[in-house]
Amino acid sequence: MAIVAVTILAGWLRMVHVSNPSDYVFDEVYYPKAACILLGWSNNTCTIDSSDEKYWRTTKWDVGSWVHPPLGKWEIAMGIKLFGMRSFGWRISSVVAGTLVVTLTAVMAQLLFGSALWTAVAGLLMAVENLNVVMSRVGLLDIHLEFWIVLAFVLFLLDRRWIDRRQAAVDASAASAEPDDPPGPPGPAAPPHAAEAKSDPSASEASTETAPADRPSQSSPSPIWRPWRFAAGAALGAATAVKWSGAFALFAVVILAYMWETTRRHRGDRRWLRAFGRAVSRESFGIVLALLLTPIAIYMITWLPWFHHFGWSWHDWVANMGATWDFHHSGIQWTQLDAKTGLQTPTHPYYAHPGGWLLLLRPISFYVNNIGTSTAQILAIGNPFIFWASVVALPYVLLTWRRARDWRAGFIIVALLGQYVPWFVQTRPTFFFYVLPLVPFMVLAVTWACRDLSDAKIVVREADSGAVAVNPDTGEEAISTAHVYRPFVVAYVIAVVVVFCLFWPVLTAGRISDLHLRTIVWFRRWI
Repeated sequence: MAIVAVTILAGWLRMVHVSNPSDYVFDEVYYPKAACILLGWSNNTCTIDSSDEKYWRTTKWDVGSWVHPPLGKWEIAMGIKLFGMRSFGWRISSVVAGTLVVTLTAVMAQLLFGSALWTAVAGLLMAVENLNVVMSRVGLLDIHLEFWIVLAFVLFLLDRRWIDRRQAAVDASAASAEPDDPPGPPGPAAPPHAAEAKSDPSASEASTETAPADRPSQSSPSPIWRPWRFAAGAALGAATAVKWSGAFALFAVVILAYMWETTRRHRGDRRWLRAFGRAVSRESFGIVLALLLTPIAIYMITWLPWFHHFGWSWHDWVANMGATWDFHHSGIQWTQLDAKTGLQTPTHPYYAHPGGWLLLLRPISFYVNNIGTSTAQILAIGNPFIFWASVVALPYVLLTWRRARDWRAGFIIVALLGQYVPWFVQTRPTFFFYVLPLVPFMVLAVTWACRDLSDAKIVVREADSGAVAVNPDTGEEAISTAHVYRPFVVAYVIAVVVVFCLFWPVLTAGRISDLHLRTIVWFRRWI
């Protein structure tokens, strides 16, 4: 019910008045036109007016967005096909994708926490996350990228559950074997009561505790065919077919795959290097099939209409990929020399370095229409209370991973950093909204911190030994029975919703008074 509830809320927030404004917003001057071209409609219908656009239509079967793969434009085209070449038509697929991102984030929370309450909290935070709402209401590619990435991680979590249940069955069979039964082939031992632990989604499955020596585990290599892993690979291929930055998520998933397979083999062998060697030797073939060849196959399938349009010319496609690579690496410059001042100045006023994304240093305005003492605006900005809270929550989750060896904390950290860090080693100018695929994992990190804070109790310890003190009156441990921090968590969630409501007009091109605008523009660089 929690997942259904947050999905309904998210869908309504992203759908209401989505046709406003009725004209193109920001880069909608590219993608809806490209989608219309893919449908084969006329220049007049697709509003292909300039000589540049007509040239790109002839040479690239696109407009200026030819530097991105086609899948996201095909998804936009589906809405245009159903509802026409108008704002509702080119935005409705974004509404669907953005709503499903909220659903999938809630599903991830359920798989990680196993709690309806924290599933609802994660889904609610995602539903009222400002940036996701904005990107769900415009005809750009990034919300489609986020959808495929989040879907891939959900499928990868299902793959872990699938292989853990399979391993638990093997370990249970070995534990119940008769003494005179021949032992299985040597392999890493499983932790005691492994079958029970696997059924609890909150159990720390990354434990390195070993089984008793007289209870050897069965061998733990997995089969080549792991359906959820292949499905995750297909989703990652689709993400890369929307934008090449989808490959960053593929990088994160491969890291997780080897981490989890190494941990699975380390349970009966304290030497991590040997466990890693076993994981590489026994799992690499399956990982290559699912997480390399499958994404490549899906990526190439999305180009089949392009090949058909251009006479199945492999040479032209390779040349197109080369031109795309050149554009992303040298076609855009951060700064250029200002002839009047002699200074290097930004070539775009809203460029934002990745280092400032989580701090909301430079959000981007998509649309502004001044109406006397009021303004209609779309400001692509994150929910400040989610973004800033994640700056604290992420190190906390990282520390939890280190201390408790909890694989769930590791999943959140690797999924986020695996996508985030690559942005620091590329030279292409970036905008704030490129952070969008990271937002679901920021929400999960914040939910994790809220859950731990909500469940925390005050513990009195001895000053000399650090042991839990004993209440001299009752003889019981000096641990509070009240969850003293829970009201702060409730207040935080309410604050997130309130801030979202305050920002609502500038997320949806609603009319906002100058006074209201000044109350939510907290920093000069936000406007």
